[in-house]
Amino acid sequence: MNHFYTQVAALALVGLVAVPASADQTFSILQELPAITHVDIGADGSSHGDVMAFEAEFTADDGASGEMHGVIITVSIPIGENELFLDRIAQIVVNFGNTDTLVIAGTAAYPNGQAEMAPDSPHVRAVIGGTGRFIGARGQMVTTRRDAGHYEHTFTLVD
Repeated sequence: MNHFYTQVAALALVGLVAVPASADQTFSILQELPAITHVDIGADGSSHGDVMAFEAEFTADDGASGEMHGVIITVSIPIGENELFLDRIAQIVVNFGNTDTLVIAGTAAYPNGQAEMAPDSPHVRAVIGGTGRFIGARGQMVTTRRDAGHYEHTFTLVD
């Protein structure tokens, strides 16, 4: 009988062990040049709390299209000559139309004094939710700015 309880306990422990998330869906979109609005808050020039709002159209690798809208807030200002980047926190909505959206949040390092990310430097942000066909989505979005000013976003959604 002791052997039976040992097996039951072992199975219960296996059920409690977290199973790593596996990629359920991966796709990319190509974002057009963004329209950016800057709001200088606080001290003149680049400072904590400055806000950038943007919008841009995109095309997905399956031909679908939509719009991205985001708000990006400066949260870290470089100090000294060797500090070339500042950190910005973003909240982004990727709207595929109807009720199909993905919500993105996270940080990225931007070159000091620049409105956009450095070219060919990927940044990872979290997919924190979605609506419609993306309801309950989680995963990540890797963003890379291309030299022409376009952005490539690769999404990895997990189950």
